[in-house]
Amino acid sequence: MQKVQKIFEYSQGRNIWRIILTDLDQIVVEERDIQNKEVYFSCIDRLKGKIFWKNKSFLNEKFWIGIEGTKSNYLILHQFEKPDMPMHKKIINVDLKSGDILWVNDDLTFYDIDDKFIYGYLHNLDNLEFYQLEIESGNIIAALGNKDQLRPILNSIPEKDYSRYIFTKTLGDDDTEQIQKDIVSALIGDNLLFNLCEFIDYNDYFIFSYYDKIEPHSLINRLIIYDKVDKKPILFEILNQSTPAPVPDSFFMYDNYLYFIQNKVKLIGYRLLS
Repeated sequence: MQKVQKIFEYSQGRNIWRIILTDLDQIVVEERDIQNKEVYFSCIDRLKGKIFWKNKSFLNEKFWIGIEGTKSNYLILHQFEKPDMPMHKKIINVDLKSGDILWVNDDLTFYDIDDKFIYGYLHNLDNLEFYQLEIESGNIIAALGNKDQLRPILNSIPEKDYSRYIFTKTLGDDDTEQIQKDIVSALIGDNLLFNLCEFIDYNDYFIFSYYDKIEPHSLINRLIIYDKVDKKPILFEILNQSTPAPVPDSFFMYDNYLYFIQNKVKLIGYRLLS
């Protein structure tokens, strides 16, 4: 049995702008066509790549809409006060299983979320007035006053748990072990961008990416998975065929699954066996 198994490839041919893992083992994919100013949202199974829904747009808004976050079965979106301006407006709650809009609040702006409630605010002269909304229905449960009055509630909301994520480190960091540098050096030899290599050291696997110059102003970003037990590389992939400069955080793991976006348009997942 192969130690590293590709579980899915997902691509609609558009730039993948953002991905978010949900509490339901899904991945929400936000794709943007900058030239035509179009945005589309899709939701897939992170374990197998099954598509739950894809190419969704909401409220007849072609581009100026984005993701606030997810919680349980809910995807929270926002629109913008003005095009090209960062101020958000509206709270849009979407059912992650179906991709259908559950409710919209046109007046409030999203601030935070917990298991049962969404917290939004309304601009009132120079102050922000906060409200508590039921996450399922969007009904306003309570007016909470200003930010100082809201603080006890915000302090009680648990921070997002990143304990199952594994993010990359840079080979040039001070805490990089020599054995990790030796593995990379043995596989890629002399490389001017050696210290910019990113890696994850996970159980029996050492996963790293590095850059080769292919033209005066273009780099290719490659990925290698090295088996530390058999002492050999077992997977070669290309992360980006051509980039003008190094791009950080080009891959990550969640449990024993590896995810990366290839050439900006394709989301790929691998499972690493113990």
